[in-house]
Amino acid sequence: MSGYCQLLNPEWEELASRVKGFVKIAYWDTEKSGAVPSILGEIRGTPTIKLLKPKRKAKTNKQKDVIDYNMERKASDSLLVVLPILEQTLQVSNFALDLMPSFVERVNGPDDFEKFKSKAKKYGLPMMLFFSDDRQILNEMKFLSTEFRRKLLVGQIPYTKKENKSIFLEYGVRGQALLVVPPSSEDEVENEDVSGESRKQLVSFDGKWTLHRLQSFFHNHALKSEVKPKPAEETKAEEKVQETIKTEL
Repeated sequence: MSGYCQLLNPEWEELASRVKGFVKIAYWDTEKSGAVPSILGEIRGTPTIKLLKPKRKAKTNKQKDVIDYNMERKASDSLLVVLPILEQTLQVSNFALDLMPSFVERVNGPDDFEKFKSKAKKYGLPMMLFFSDDRQILNEMKFLSTEFRRKLLVGQIPYTKKENKSIFLEYGVRGQALLVVPPSSEDEVENEDVSGESRKQLVSFDGKWTLHRLQSFFHNHALKSEVKPKPAEETKAEEKVQETIKTEL
């Protein structure tokens, strides 16, 4: 390990502390660990910083995009001097958190919300509704939407979008809130509003908004196994059958 990398050890620990729970920090010692894994690509110097994030359109989170962290570097006294150490730690922290993968779907009005509900119903997924004061997606929601991908559907409904105010009223929400709606049962009435019996099924998250508590809440209401998208051929066959039924009727 180079002298500069050794110098940065305390800063990597500080970085790991800042992004704990959201991003995993690991290092590869090119002197002791041998050849770098091919997924990391070319290593042109040390320290080289790369971010691995799940590909958005991939079928599983195992498929990754690799993003290089590029920052101005200067040589001084045989050591690589980038920025004052604390500032560098903050920059790397922001780089990692800003590029966290997110599968949160923003709802911009009733039409968007109907599409969101239709998607949840199509795949039999619980809906995790995040009512927010603004459009910023919390790091906790980014992380959990990735961890529980295809086990529930996460939607953000910002109050700043005036078209969403009717949805806040419909669910009786004021300010930031998190509600989970279980998957629709087959005998549930189509387009039923959030009143009467259906309101009793809603579960609201209460208490302090910590990653651990939110993670437990998501775990308790997510499906136990992932919903796998149907092959294109099977989907087309089903659509053809449905179209035939409509024609015969």
